[in-house]
Amino acid sequence: MPARVPSLTLRELNRALLARQFLLTRQKIGVVDAVERLACLQGQWAPSPYVALWSRLSGFDRAQLTAPIDRGEIVKATLMRATLHLVSAREYPAYSLATMEGRFGAWRPPGAPALADLEVLHKRVMTFAAKTPRTRGEIEEFTAAHLPPSAKTNERLRSWLKWAAVATSGLIWESSGARFEHRKLARHVAPPARLRKPPKPETAYELVVRRYLGAFGPATVADIATWSSVRVPNIRAALARMKDLKHLTDERGRELIDLARAPRPSADIPAPARFLARFDAAILGHAAPERTRILPEAFRKQVIFSAEVWTTYLVDGFVAGRWTIAVRPKEAVLELRPFKPLARIDRAALVAEGEELVRFYAPESKNHGVRA
Repeated sequence: MPARVPSLTLRELNRALLARQFLLTRQKIGVVDAVERLACLQGQWAPSPYVALWSRLSGFDRAQLTAPIDRGEIVKATLMRATLHLVSAREYPAYSLATMEGRFGAWRPPGAPALADLEVLHKRVMTFAAKTPRTRGEIEEFTAAHLPPSAKTNERLRSWLKWAAVATSGLIWESSGARFEHRKLARHVAPPARLRKPPKPETAYELVVRRYLGAFGPATVADIATWSSVRVPNIRAALARMKDLKHLTDERGRELIDLARAPRPSADIPAPARFLARFDAAILGHAAPERTRILPEAFRKQVIFSAEVWTTYLVDGFVAGRWTIAVRPKEAVLELRPFKPLARIDRAALVAEGEELVRFYAPESKNHGVRA
């Protein structure tokens, strides 16, 4: 008789996610290691990786992330889901290779050339940005003369090819564009030669799948595919090669896959008040229907709409409201916008945490406060 597969409740899945995202207890680890264990950091909004690490690491300050960015130990690039992420330099080649098909397929219009047909364009772009960082506009102007004839009369195709010249060529952001204070036009540069040596495909896929499970598991194959944009056959092949997996189910009987030794805390372990960054991966780490393990369905449209994922805060491990921050020279104020009435004890915890966050976010302001 086959052994019974363990089943996890929604709260158990929530606590597993929080533990792996360092949202139960702030961790005392180095920033590069943290970025790797968190399976990269969302980087669409420059302050987001900093806020994400502030909520997850003990005693974190901005310099702890800015320094490895400036040293080239952490780079910013278009990766999973064709969106911007911060990734360690040592793992960038694997992520770049594994996510290439997903980036290439993003918004790809009918009649677009095959990936192999872009090889010449990619080489030209790499050479153009090899020594001098280039803006997207400069890259578009440079590539305009090298687009296929079909793009000359097809505006949609032309726009996509200009986008792909950056997103699929392997360019990374100039280091200043990954810093907290970046607000100007991005500049892109060819990565150093050591970052252009791709690993074996099976090595890349396995690393990305393993990092995903370590940061977001237990999860389904569909969850991994949604987060990574890696094709399902490549995910299944990577899982088949991994020997340290555990199979579980959820309350609906769906099969979940996990690393055997990954943390799965009990449902009743306390979860502290925490603030999540804009586009925080804790919310985006699963297929849309499964984000309920941290984002209640009743609040989904207040957090995710169009291409936006707003800043949020957690109460008892689940999203319970949004937060905004207004920064002025004389005063910086963080405002809580609850989706439901807050208990007094939860409000007090959020105010205490928010007062620390607003000082971190706007140290140059003379006064700091939280409006609850």
